[in-house]
Amino acid sequence: MRILIAEDDYDSRRLLCRTLETWGHEVVATEDGAQAWNVLQHEPIDFVVSDWMMPELDGLELCRRIREARFDRYIYFILLTAKNNKKELVAGMEAGADDFVVKPFNKGELRVRIRAGERILKLQRDLKLRNQKLREAYASIRKDLEAAARVQKSLLPDASSMVRGIKFDWLFIPCTFVAGDIFSFFPVNENFLGFYHLDVAGHGIPAAMLSVTLSKMLSQTSLKESFLKKPIAEEPYYQVLSPAQVIHDLNQRFQTEEDAMQYFTMVYGIIDATQTRMKLSQAGHPSPILVRQNEEIVLVGEGGFPVGMLPDMSYEETEIEFRPGDRLFVYSDGITECTNSQREQFSEKRLIEHLETYRNRPLQELLQALKSRLYAWRGRQDFEDDVSILAIERVEFDPGFHSQPVRR
Repeated sequence: MRILIAEDDYDSRRLLCRTLETWGHEVVATEDGAQAWNVLQHEPIDFVVSDWMMPELDGLELCRRIREARFDRYIYFILLTAKNNKKELVAGMEAGADDFVVKPFNKGELRVRIRAGERILKLQRDLKLRNQKLREAYASIRKDLEAAARVQKSLLPDASSMVRGIKFDWLFIPCTFVAGDIFSFFPVNENFLGFYHLDVAGHGIPAAMLSVTLSKMLSQTSLKESFLKKPIAEEPYYQVLSPAQVIHDLNQRFQTEEDAMQYFTMVYGIIDATQTRMKLSQAGHPSPILVRQNEEIVLVGEGGFPVGMLPDMSYEETEIEFRPGDRLFVYSDGITECTNSQREQFSEKRLIEHLETYRNRPLQELLQALKSRLYAWRGRQDFEDDVSILAIERVEFDPGFHSQPVRR
C-alpha cells in the first residue's frame, strides 16, 4: 500500500519512512501539509499519516481540505500529535481525522492502527465495487423495464378514436415504468362495441404482467378462446356474452391459492351501436361517472366484488341509455385516492367537479386539464398509484353507420 507522510521534522520523517517500508509499504514523504496536498492532487494515494504541527499547512487544515475536496476515493487520515487532551482530539475528529497516534509513536501501536486503516479502505473499495455492480444491474433492469413499458403502452388503443359514432379518449400515467392499470375498446361484432378498464392489485412487474395477460385474453378473436363470445349452433354461430357473464367467467378463471392478493377490479361494458343503449358490469372498481347534457352527473353501478378473490361470485349488470352528447368516464382509484402534501385525497367529489366544469369542452381538453390538475394537486412528478381514465362519448347515432378498424 502507498502511504503519504507529511512530517516537517527530518528525523521523525526518516523514522516513519523506514518503519513503514520495513512493513512492506511504499512511502511518499513530504515536508509539510502544502507539499502533501500537492501530491494528493496528482497521485492516487488513499492513506495519509500527517503530523499536526507543521509550517505552511498544518495537519488539521490538510485533513479539512481533503474532506472538503470530495475526492473520487476515500482517503484514510491518521494524525500524529503530541497533544493528548480531549479538546484537541475532538478538534481533530471534527476536521475529519480517522485515527490518532501520539508522538513519540510506539511502533506496535502504529502498526495496529495502519492495519485498521487498511481494513477500512478495503471495505470502502469492496463497497465501491458492489455499488458499481448495482448501478450496472439497475441500468440493465431499467432498460428492460423501459422496453416493457413500451410494449404495454403499445397495447393501449389509439387516443381520440371514433368508432361507429362513439368517441374514445384516455389519460394514462403509470406510477412506475409499468402499470397494473389497462383499458381498451373494440368492435365485438357489427353491432356491439366493447370496452373495459381494469386495475390489478399492487404495483410493478407482477401487476403489469397480469394486466398484459388480461389485455391479451380480452382481445382474443378466436371464438374458441374468446371470453366475450360463446359458440352456438345457429347463425351467426356465436352469442355475445353479457358483461356480468364475462366478469363471472374471468373470476372463475383467476382463482388461485398461490397468491390470494393477486386480484383485480374492473368494469366491462358493451355499447349497442344500433340503439342508444349500453350495458356494463362492475367488479370492485370505482363507479363510472355518467355526464348527460343539461342533467345532473350520476354514478353508475354500486361496486361489486373484485375478480380473483372468491369463487362463484355473481355480478350485477346495469343498463343505461347512452344518447348523443352523453359521456361516460371509467377510471382507476389512482385518481380519486391521489394525495397531496397534506395526505388529503383528490376524491370523487373533485373529479365530478372537474367533469362538471369541462362538460362542454372537448374530451382531449378535459383530460389534459385533469392531468395538469392532478400534478398540481400532487405537488410532485410521481404518483403513488397508476392514474388512468377512459372517456367515452356518443357523438352521433346512425344505425347504418359501419364501424372503422381500431387498434386493439
